[in-house]
Amino acid sequence: MSAMYMPAGERSRYSETKWRFFLADIALSAVFLSVFQLVLSKPLSAAAMGTAGGFYAGVLIYGSLFLLFMYLTAFPLHFAGSFLVEHHFGLSDQKFKAWLADEFKSAALTFLLWMICIEVFYLVVRSFPGPWWIITASLWIVFSVVLARFMPVLLIPLFFKYMPIEDASMRDRIMRLAAKCRIELVDVCQIDFSRKTRKANAALVGLGKTRKVIMADTLLKEFTPDEAETVVAHEFGHYKFGHIWQLLGFSGAVTMAGFSLLALASRKLSALFGAYGPGDVRILPALVLFMSAFGIVALPLQNWFSRRLEREADSYALDMTGVPETFISVMAKLASMNQAELDPPLIRKIFVYNHPPISE
Repeated sequence: MSAMYMPAGERSRYSETKWRFFLADIALSAVFLSVFQLVLSKPLSAAAMGTAGGFYAGVLIYGSLFLLFMYLTAFPLHFAGSFLVEHHFGLSDQKFKAWLADEFKSAALTFLLWMICIEVFYLVVRSFPGPWWIITASLWIVFSVVLARFMPVLLIPLFFKYMPIEDASMRDRIMRLAAKCRIELVDVCQIDFSRKTRKANAALVGLGKTRKVIMADTLLKEFTPDEAETVVAHEFGHYKFGHIWQLLGFSGAVTMAGFSLLALASRKLSALFGAYGPGDVRILPALVLFMSAFGIVALPLQNWFSRRLEREADSYALDMTGVPETFISVMAKLASMNQAELDPPLIRKIFVYNHPPISE
């Protein structure tokens, strides 16, 4: 069945399936973090510190074992949710070998970033035992800003291939829209989304003289020029309103609150597991579990803020294109291609929808 013409009932089943995977991921992550903390952390930390030539070398060994354990235990569910489900509902034709290659690149990059974060965390905690949580939260915010600004430019070529847009008139149309919106662009490109998924999207990436629009080939193939322009206008709205900075600022406040609570909780966790403080590597899984729980509690608030920004970008797209009928057809096509549920239950909307549901 074509994802482009998926009946509403089928989209609802897809949404329900993804929701169940979301809940299962939360539950299993909590279980495996608890198992590692209660059973494996003490002996593995002792072995790592005894084998390594210093504390941070020991953290590298322990952290590697911890991340490997969490990845391997989560892999079956991740494989089912990101490969089997997407194929079952007709949203992907990607072969298993290609998916596995992407998965390896993603896992390697994630491992590298997490190990940097873990090492920096212990460096800060041991160097500044009093205000460590303020410094750690501040560094995390800076790290998030760097990732948000530069990672799209660096990561997209790792997973997709840039190509020039074959339709010169489409490129000219987007360049004219950018001029109308007073956004400086150097190029408009397309990426081979169809090699991995049947979903559609567009993005504005880069800074200054490197800023460009990238459009999924699925968007160019399945949408009319007016509809594709409307999608890009929405992305321009995010830029014009500074949404990335608003979102980073909001997330930064949430992050600061989370680390302040972690500082309080770390005392009780240290006493519970016989650790000398948050700088004791033995309670790393407990700290991660606490921050994961906080993230879930804060998720409805973050999603609400994101939906607010998305509505602003929608309004901007309508203002710039001036054709409500085109916007409506765009929403209908995106809902069908991405198998978005038109009117999800409130609990789903609160926890997993960072965009307004199509019905809104």
